Amino acid sequence: MLGSSTQTIIGRPMVPDATVHAVVEEHALDAKVIIFKKKRRKNYRRTKGHRQELTKLRIADIQGIEKPEPKVDPKPKKAAVKKQEKCPVMFL
Repeated sequence: MLGSSTQTIIGRPMVPDATVHAVVEEHALDAKVIIFKKKRRKNYRRTKGHRQELTKLRIADIQGIEKPEPKVDPKPKKAAVKKQEKCPVMFL
């Protein structure tokens, strides 16, 4: 979902022409998950742990609805000057 002061767009599943600018804040590890295996009556016990890698992002900007206005050049291009053809003058 993307909104502005003039309109709101809901994407199903994505909003076309939308861009998201993000900054990586931190690379970290999640909480440990314990994996425990056991076979009864066999004295078989194994403990293992896993920590998933995480990346924390900070969303800096979301663009996509309002197009930026085109920049106006300070020096406009000069148009070519057309020379007029002379018409013959007839006196009666």
